Amino acid sequence: MTAAEQARWWETHVLEVLHGLPPDTPEGSKPRPGFDPKQHSLAQRERAKAAELTAAGHRVTASGIKQRRQRYQRDGLVGLADGRSAKQMPPFGQAHVAVVEAMRQAIAESAEASSRTIGFIIWRTKQILADREETAAAQLPSRATLYRLFEKLAADTHATGSARTRRSVTVDGR
Repeated sequence: MTAAEQARWWETHVLEVLHGLPPDTPEGSKPRPGFDPKQHSLAQRERAKAAELTAAGHRVTASGIKQRRQRYQRDGLVGLADGRSAKQMPPFGQAHVAVVEAMRQAIAESAEASSRTIGFIIWRTKQILADREETAAAQLPSRATLYRLFEKLAADTHATGSARTRRSVTVDGR
C-alpha cells in the first residue's frame, strides 16, 4: 500500500470517528453502534475505532487514533500520510560535520603509518577536535555512532588493515 493509499484508508476511519459515518455512505444512514456522536463522546469513539481496528489485525491504540484525528483536523489528508518515507537522512547521520571532517583527517593520517585500530582512529578524531577552536560546538556522538561513522568513512580504505595493503591502495587510488 502506497503512502497515499494508506492516508486515504486512514481518512475513512478518522471521518467515521469525527462524524459517526464513513464517507460515501448513503444519505439517511445511521452511525454504527459506538460511533454515534449524539450518544458517544469523541474519546469513546476513538476507543471504539481502536478496538475495531485492533480486532481486524491493525494494532492501534485510542491515543494513536486521537493523534491521527488531530493531524487530519490540522493538516487534512497530508497529515495522515506516513512522512517517514519522505525524510532523507544525511549520509553520515546526525554526526556534526566537524566530527566527520576530523575523522576523515585521522583516517588520512593513518594511511602511511603502521597498522592502526578503530580505537586509535576514534582517539585521534577526538584529539583533532580538541585542538580546533572552531569545533568547540561540535558534540561528540556516542562510541557506537563513532564506530558506525568510521565504517562509512573508511570503506575500501583498509584503514585498520595491513599497512602494506593500505599503502598500496592509497598509491593505486591516486
